[in-house]
Amino acid sequence: MAEQSLVDKAFTKIREHIVTADYMPGMLLSENGLAKELDMSRTPIRGAISRLESEGFVSSIKNRGIIVREISLKELLDVSQVIFFLQEFTVDEVEARGLHFNIEKLKLYLNMQLDAEKNDDYYKYIQNHILFTRCMIESANNKVMLDFMDSIKDKFVRMAMVNWRLTPNQKHYSANQLNKLIYDEICLQKYSNIKQICRETFLKNRERMIMATGF
Repeated sequence: MAEQSLVDKAFTKIREHIVTADYMPGMLLSENGLAKELDMSRTPIRGAISRLESEGFVSSIKNRGIIVREISLKELLDVSQVIFFLQEFTVDEVEARGLHFNIEKLKLYLNMQLDAEKNDDYYKYIQNHILFTRCMIESANNKVMLDFMDSIKDKFVRMAMVNWRLTPNQKHYSANQLNKLIYDEICLQKYSNIKQICRETFLKNRERMIMATGF
């Protein structure tokens, strides 16, 4: 039990460093280095790395160590597209079935996003941005959709954090204005406008990602 607890601790800590982009894509790690950093033996580190490999965060390379996996353009586009599809479907469900968005909860996440920008806390900002989106999707009352959203949430956060660290001179925090527009249209129940905003944002982000990678 104690050994498993150490594996869980190592897994959580290493995963956190990857999601927050403290460990950037392509970075080479070692069992010895991680064991020293986390003040534990290599055995729980090995167990944690195995779990991180199964989630697609790292790869073990024989005679080299552990490499933090790169984020491919396809993965970026796939995650963005799925989130857009879930948003669009949710709006359709709310309109067709007379469901309701949780206005108070959306406002809470929006306010926390805005506060994070004031405090220049990008990690907190991106977390609340994805929670705002999750709150939207929650309105469809579809547990499978929510479970799937939760399964990609940390990958989305990681993608944003990596981009933030790689582009310090670019303007960030743009999702504050985006979610403010979505929130205002939700309050007015202008469902076609919500879908249009989400679609235009997805298409604009897709074009930006393709141009940034040179494809």
